[in-house]
Amino acid sequence: MATSDPELVRRLWPVLEDGVTRSTLAVLGPEMVAFAVEPERGRRVVISGRFGTAPTPVVMLPLPAAGLMVEFAVFVLSSVDGLDEKFVIPAGATLPLPPVVVEGYEARWLVSPFECERLMTGPELARLLKTSDRR
Repeated sequence: MATSDPELVRRLWPVLEDGVTRSTLAVLGPEMVAFAVEPERGRRVVISGRFGTAPTPVVMLPLPAAGLMVEFAVFVLSSVDGLDEKFVIPAGATLPLPPVVVEGYEARWLVSPFECERLMTGPELARLLKTSDRR
């Protein structure tokens, strides 16, 4: 089942004893991708005027990196074109989405699906990331 209603997610997939819920996004390769950047860079992009005209969902997500839980801003996009492949969540992966707790860390929306009409494309995000680097 897929839903973006947080209350329904909490009811259907409550937090389990081990602190993990099952609210997830499946990464579908070229049809839908997720791209992770450092939290501050993600926040700069989100507050930019260009992002505001066509936002895409962004989740602040703790992901394991080098044995540690490190937070990333994960952009949900309609394509990976023009993006640095090393930051793209691979096809077939699943991402825990809010409301969810992963190993004691809470995932939360920076930009919720309710604020978005469509998914941004890779080239659109690539242009925004380049603009955010200049600040």
